[in-house]
Formats: sequence, structure tokens, C-alpha cells
Amino acid sequence: MENILGTFLADISVGPEQFYKNMAVFPLLANQGADIEFITLDEALAQRALVITEINESGRVPELKVVNNSRQKILLLDGEELIGAKQNRVLNVTILLAPNSETLIPVSCIEQGRWSFKSREFSSARRTMSANLRKKKTQSVYNRVRETGSFASDQGEIWEEISLKFERNQVPPSPTMALSDLFEAQRETSEDYLKNFSLVDKQMGLAVFIDGNIAGVEFLGRHDKFQLLYHKLVSSYVMDALENEVEAPKEQTSRSFNGLIGFLADAAQSPLDRRKSVSLGWDIRLESENVVGAGLEFEQQILQMSLFKKDSGQRTGNNERPLRRASRRRNRLVG
Repeated sequence: MENILGTFLADISVGPEQFYKNMAVFPLLANQGADIEFITLDEALAQRALVITEINESGRVPELKVVNNSRQKILLLDGEELIGAKQNRVLNVTILLAPNSETLIPVSCIEQGRWSFKSREFSSARRTMSANLRKKKTQSVYNRVRETGSFASDQGEIWEEISLKFERNQVPPSPTMALSDLFEAQRETSEDYLKNFSLVDKQMGLAVFIDGNIAGVEFLGRHDKFQLLYHKLVSSYVMDALENEVEAPKEQTSRSFNGLIGFLADAAQSPLDRRKSVSLGWDIRLESENVVGAGLEFEQQILQMSLFKKDSGQRTGNNERPLRRASRRRNRLVG
């Protein structure tokens, strides 16, 4: 089978770096996107097209029930935070819901100290869990997929990492240890970061460096939907950058760009594990010595992909790819 990720990445170019303190963002650009029509979680909730609840009155931590009452496909993004019901959750995988469907979706708990109804339905927190937590969840879900075929996470690891994140950010533990409480405690500082990063023309993804090291890469298959989800994705990396706000030297740009090219080349050359998704399309995953990633393919097009630098392992070999840097002065791509 054709390496769909390699083909996708071959059409991506890298825009000029945006920089603030210890965090740098490279816009990832493409001339064309997927021709699949869908709406996002927040669009669906605003249209009252989607209802998300516990699976029954008793509830079950690793699963929720979602009902798509519309004739539209709905994209639920891996890591998007759902608040309410018996405890806050995040999605374990990216899911494309079929029109007029009812689906049980795999989730993880991010509020360890509550198991009682706050509301009957879930709402969107309009954010995703922090990128480093998403990376660890991506790895644990992939491990479980290979072992059992299930899209479950290592729930104990997530709770432990949330506790450590409170400690590293020097935020006092909250009564329920909800990840949302940590976001709220740092909202003002987060906004200082976010106002320094902005969308550019033709952007369909981003690559983030924290403290001079690549933290992750995000892609959406459509320009318009990436624009809607941009704030959520950047915010997830800001939460990790806040653990160390020491300003990094700006001369790292060239080294970071070269590191990004190698990172994407590694991903492009990694074999893809392709399995039937929870609803429409195919869940796609990869793991190499350097990269772990997951996303969603539908009708041979990538709708979403997240790639993370693994915590351990060294790069080997020469993995150059013909990615291009976008011109800083002209509205076109240059070789």
C-alpha cells in the first residue's frame, strides 16, 4: 500500500518561525487540503447536532456515548477535553462520526477526585490536554492497540502525570485534581504566550519546539478546520512551555528547522499501522526510534495527524526529505 503519510508530507512546506520565550512555532503550509466535508466538535455542539453523555446512569470511566443527530460527519479530535457529567474526560483517538449515528467512544479521565453528576451532558472545554500528556497517551493507546486491539489508555499513568504537572507548575492541588483547574490557574500566563502566535495563509499544521527541542507536530486535513482548531492545538503546547519559561536564544532557528526536516523525514519513512476506526475511516499509527504518532485516514486522505518526539531513543541514519522553506518575503513557496 502507498505510504499515505509520506505522500502527504511531501506536499508540506515550512513557514517562518514564530517565537516567544522558550517556545517556537513553525507554520506548516499546503496548497490543497482534503475534499471531505465535516464539522468540528465545537461546531456540532453549537448547532445542537451532537449529544455526549455517560453510557448509562452508572457510567463507565473509559467510555462515553455520543449521538450525532445531524446529516453531517463530525470530527472529534484526539485529546479534546469534555467537561461535565460524572467526571471530565479527553478523547483517546480522533474519530469521524457517521451522520445520524450513535457511537461508544474511548476516553480517559482527567479528573481523578470526582464521580458524581455535575450535568447530564458533556460540553466542550474548547481546549485539548497538554501536548506532553497527549504524547504519553498516544504511546499507551498504541501499546494497548497492539496487545488487545482496544483504544484504551493507561489511566493510572495519566492521573500520575497530571499530579506531576501540578507540581512542576507549582500550582496547589485542586480538590478533584482536574486538569481544567491547572489550565485555569495559568490562564493569564498562557495568554501572554498565545498572543505571540498567529495563523498564516495556507496553514494546515504546526510544529512546536520547547526549550530548543521538538515537542510535536500537528496536522488537520482542511485549512478551514485547522483555523478553527488552531487555538486548541497551540494552547496544548503552551501548557508544557510554562513549566520552564526561561527564554531560549533566537539563533536556534536554523538548527530547529533542520531538526524539523529530519523529524518529519523519520515519520514519513516509518511503517503505518492501519486499523478500522471507532466510526468512519481508519485509525493510523506509527512508531520509530524517534517518533510516535497517531491520526485518522478517510477515503485515502489524512484528516488529522499528531507526531511527537519520543522520550527515549536516538535518531539514526540520514533521513533527508525534500521539504521546502516558505519565503519570508513573498507569498509563494521557494525551493
